[in-house]
Amino acid sequence: MRLFLIISETCFYQPNFVAELIRETKHDIVGAVLVTKALPKSDIEKYMIRHWYLLTPMELFKLAIKKAYLLFKNMFFKTIKEGSFYSVEKVFNCFEIDYFKVKYDINTEENLNRIRVYNPDIIISSNPLIFGDELLKIPKYCINRHSALLPSYGGLWPVFQAVRKGEAIVGVSCHTMEKKIDKGVLLSQKIVPIESNDTIDQLYQKCFRYSAEVVLNAIDKIEKNDLQPVENNFTPSYFSFPKKEHWKELRKRKVKFV
Repeated sequence: MRLFLIISETCFYQPNFVAELIRETKHDIVGAVLVTKALPKSDIEKYMIRHWYLLTPMELFKLAIKKAYLLFKNMFFKTIKEGSFYSVEKVFNCFEIDYFKVKYDINTEENLNRIRVYNPDIIISSNPLIFGDELLKIPKYCINRHSALLPSYGGLWPVFQAVRKGEAIVGVSCHTMEKKIDKGVLLSQKIVPIESNDTIDQLYQKCFRYSAEVVLNAIDKIEKNDLQPVENNFTPSYFSFPKKEHWKELRKRKVKFV
């Protein structure tokens, strides 16, 4: 099958997930979109800048050091196919994946026409952009990777929301995409236990560590024409970015962001 990736440039989590997906798939990855900016309502970096005061001084310091380290490694260290990566763009370049960049809106006619040229069977999404009807119709299937145990915790920052709600587990899901966000047929899922000393950042790292496995399992089901949904008892829920009171609830649980 012909796979096409639409991935956001999130250096903290996405690069090694994408690299593992490329390394492990038996299918042809014919092209990709690198999402470099999202609209303000779903832009994580802009949210963090606006709400910097909700982090402790040590968390701000750790985030700054982590990003500087990843940018430094990405700029000055040579990447190899079997190594670690520090940007999605470096992954695409290293594996010689043909790609183009998109800001804010994937659904322009120009972007849709460029994607149509690749004639994909499956589009794999791991990004905050909303797919319109025309994009959803281009391949046989669009599937989405999401850091939650759907149908619980759809939307933004699902790990944060699960932890502040006192859940014992988080996880990763992959589902077919439709008009409603984080809906569709749940094809694959992996549970990630929450340890007592886990930070939000560490839990996202764990979720992305299993993400390639979850997406590949979903692709295998599609190849076998098996659209039997994963069954679970998780309660449907949906969230946008955390509000101030959500941060207070997280802090009451003595949970660190990073």
